[in-house]
Amino acid sequence: MVNLNPVPAVQAWAGGIKHAFSSKQAWNEFIHTEGNADGKHSWTNEDLRPSSLAQTNWHWWNFCLFWLGMGFGNWTLGSSIVGAGLTWYEAMFVVIIASLVAGLCMAFNSRAASNYHVGYPVLLRTCFGMYGHYWPVLARGCCALLWVSVLNFEGGAYVSTMINCIVGNSWNNLPVQFPASVGTTVQRFIGFLIFWAIELPFCSLRPYQLKWLYTFKAWTLGPGVIGLLIYCLVQSNGKLASDAALAGVTLAKGGTLGWLFVSNVNSAMGNWSTFIANMPDFSRYATSPKATMWTHILFVPIPAALGGIIGIFGTSALQKAWGVTLWNQWDVMDAILEHQWTGGMRLFVFLESFIAALFLFGSILGANLLPFASDVTALFPTYFNLTRGMWFCCIISLALMPWKILASANGFLAFLGGYGIFMGPTAAIMMVDYWIVRRGNIRIWDAYTSNPGSTYMYFHGFNLNAVIAYFSGMIIPFVGFIGTFGVSVPDGATRLDDLGWYISSIVAGLMYVILCKIFPLKNIDPDMPWEKLALEFKEEREREDVEDTLEANVDESISDAAAEKVMEEEQEKGLATTVSVAEVRGTYHHSS
Repeated sequence: MVNLNPVPAVQAWAGGIKHAFSSKQAWNEFIHTEGNADGKHSWTNEDLRPSSLAQTNWHWWNFCLFWLGMGFGNWTLGSSIVGAGLTWYEAMFVVIIASLVAGLCMAFNSRAASNYHVGYPVLLRTCFGMYGHYWPVLARGCCALLWVSVLNFEGGAYVSTMINCIVGNSWNNLPVQFPASVGTTVQRFIGFLIFWAIELPFCSLRPYQLKWLYTFKAWTLGPGVIGLLIYCLVQSNGKLASDAALAGVTLAKGGTLGWLFVSNVNSAMGNWSTFIANMPDFSRYATSPKATMWTHILFVPIPAALGGIIGIFGTSALQKAWGVTLWNQWDVMDAILEHQWTGGMRLFVFLESFIAALFLFGSILGANLLPFASDVTALFPTYFNLTRGMWFCCIISLALMPWKILASANGFLAFLGGYGIFMGPTAAIMMVDYWIVRRGNIRIWDAYTSNPGSTYMYFHGFNLNAVIAYFSGMIIPFVGFIGTFGVSVPDGATRLDDLGWYISSIVAGLMYVILCKIFPLKNIDPDMPWEKLALEFKEEREREDVEDTLEANVDESISDAAAEKVMEEEQEKGLATTVSVAEVRGTYHHSS
């Protein structure tokens, strides 16, 4: 049961602030993360360490609901692919292929995290090195920060529409307006501030505390988009526009069609490429590796395909009814109000806008705020944990003025859309390192030390095999990526960039495996059985949890008979093997 009462949390926060000013030692304990009060360089804190058994509460159905809520939000994706010159069924196959590949990659990249219960940055240390992991962490964190700002502004558009539904046309005729040079309206700015303010309290919650939000999102988003589709079909009397009218361009044929299809599959990957890299930050809270395998393989592509098809049919129906092609849902909401300004329709648009804003809200938390917080925690573990990182990201995103970002240059949006060439190689190396090179065996406690000669220091903290493989994959489409900023580049380079995510990922993964065959990593035992260390780590966590439970429940007055009963219960659960009466009473001390 989720406690939504904010009073205890606020009281605890205020009490912590008050205590921080009581002494110098209290201040140091307050500004530094758990276990880092001395202020020295650290590789760990409460969010970099493996998640506890109490925190690993994401079951397989939680991941199913998570992706059910994410997939149905693909209204714009499917319809925009049609706008590129494909028919609706060709666009459907684009979405299915891209989401299948994404689901498989997410499943593979979740395995290590669900076994060792650590996030993206710590896993990077094992394959890139203790210092080599900083670049992929920094690259992801910077892009996540920019996306938080932009998506918050888009969420504010839905909030503005909801306010319009409540107060009426007076909302559109406010006496005070910004000059055109600002780049946004007063209404959109107020909506942005409200959406941003609602987001702030959620920055204090970690993923294992947010299951209820994604469950609520899953059960509301599906009915919401289906309801919007029904409305669109009613307006057109169940008829759809022709493919040519919907696309607004001449439909591609022959070789042009083939290339357009392939490039759109690559573009669709941009919708999920961040999640491929981000999944360890969620999967670390999985109850078992099984909870993240088939759930991603099935529940990424199926809801995504349905969401894309719904968006295509809804857009097509409105094009047939009103003669305009509206790809974005916020444009659809405004158009509905223009056509039918009635009490019932205002309520309908309010609910649809709320559901659309909820989709963005969940995406911001899971795909951007959490990754940024995880990355800044890895960069500055002495001062940042997940909650501090999310608060910091949210505050900085406000100062970025996203309306200026969106209006400044197409080059910026091209960068956000194309940075998959930086993240693709990272995810590919993580996957092949765990599944092929390391065969599931990670000495996870060695990922928290940089002592000379330690397991993951490699060559001065860099795994050269990973570094070379990364740049080998990234550099191929990089020239074409530069061309998206208006720089003149050869047509061949542009074609390579059109397939940037696939090329960079495949090349980096293959190169890493080849390099590890030619130059074997010294910290790997090739004869070690598959996931032997993962099994040992699981047993260690369960054993330590029993020991901690016994210490926390010590009672010197407990009788021998009662102590023996506790011992028997623990053994029946399979969590303890040989626990004496003295240990049940609390004389067993943690010794790992």
